[in-house]
Amino acid sequence: MKNKQDPRARSVAYRDAFKSTAWYYARYRPGYPKEFFDYLKERFRLKGTGRLLDLGCGTGELAIPLARYFRQVIAMDPEPEMIVEARKNSNDGGITNIEWLEAGSDDLEDLREEIGVLNLVTIGTAFHWMDRDATLQCLASMLSANGAVVEAGTSGSKPTGWGKTAKAVIRKWLGETRRAGSGVYQVVNERHEAIFARSPFRRIERYRNEYEYSWTVDSIVGFYLSTSYCSEYVLADKKDPFEKDLRQALYEINPQGQFNETRIVDAIIAWKEPEKHC
Repeated sequence: MKNKQDPRARSVAYRDAFKSTAWYYARYRPGYPKEFFDYLKERFRLKGTGRLLDLGCGTGELAIPLARYFRQVIAMDPEPEMIVEARKNSNDGGITNIEWLEAGSDDLEDLREEIGVLNLVTIGTAFHWMDRDATLQCLASMLSANGAVVEAGTSGSKPTGWGKTAKAVIRKWLGETRRAGSGVYQVVNERHEAIFARSPFRRIERYRNEYEYSWTVDSIVGFYLSTSYCSEYVLADKKDPFEKDLRQALYEINPQGQFNETRIVDAIIAWKEPEKHC
């Protein structure tokens, strides 16, 4: 399969939203807990066969742990730095069945024949960046009859004191407008469930699981530098004073620099409606 690298093929809305974030993304984004992967293994009876597409793969948070359960994984992301970091992570882990593509959801139509028939598609905390209706329509033509889409994200279960403090520091240095690389993030108002409900993927199950996660000052700073709205690219020459300010504010909350949080994995699992025959 050819590596899709023409930047003109990327979504205009995406631009350079995650430029400079990949190194931090790979090291400081909270991953998915083992229980989630165990659930997917059992729910789809994954036995090392079949083909997975991880769309908006980032640095491999879903693709790499799931690779052992598939014959082949295709992982796509429009940010070249993400693909470089992801490929390094998979090589370090000795994983050889993932094909990394610098491409996004807008490229699916052009890549459909090259990608071929899929058994499962995962989208991890990236669906809101896509043309969701068009993406699901295209995926419907790429998945096998029993294939499914898993849209999954992780988040804190409730606002935390350190989270509110961090947001105040961000507003101090970057203002009220939420950035996204060189652009401005456009809030997605319509819930994902509504998009799925009018798509070919109307058979829906929900998965939700809470787990405990421990943060340090380093990991909190790294997390925010992994975001589209507070990256090194966005901060530019404000990066060092911002980081100093954030670290100081966090240590004022807890001099030990340790913070615990209950996080949630929330996933939509959706299948196509079966075809009706006369």
